[in-house]
Amino acid sequence: MSSNYIHLSEVEKHITEDDLWFIKDLKVYDITKFVDQHPGGVDTLLSVAGKDGTSDFNAVGHSDSAVEELARYYIGDVHPDDAEKVQQVSIKASNNYFGIAAVLALVAICAFFIFRP
Repeated sequence: MSSNYIHLSEVEKHITEDDLWFIKDLKVYDITKFVDQHPGGVDTLLSVAGKDGTSDFNAVGHSDSAVEELARYYIGDVHPDDAEKVQQVSIKASNNYFGIAAVLALVAICAFFIFRP
């Protein structure tokens, strides 16, 4: 593991388009130089700025080249003292995605029965 640990409180300071860090899989990335190149736009990146974006990143299904590109911006690991907190937030975010998916599936099923011939 890297000896370059970064506290969550430090990551949380980097939340602007001109200074943007985020966490994925307990690794910290400074993606400031990538903001203008991101196909999803600035707002997508700002939504994960200063926090764990693991669930958001994985939900999109990024290509292998996108994952390789992200590696270029790696600056360190989340400090072990903060790892549990980051993982708890990530689990809550994953559960939110599951809830949204469940609601959408229910709506689709209802629509099928309502609108079938």
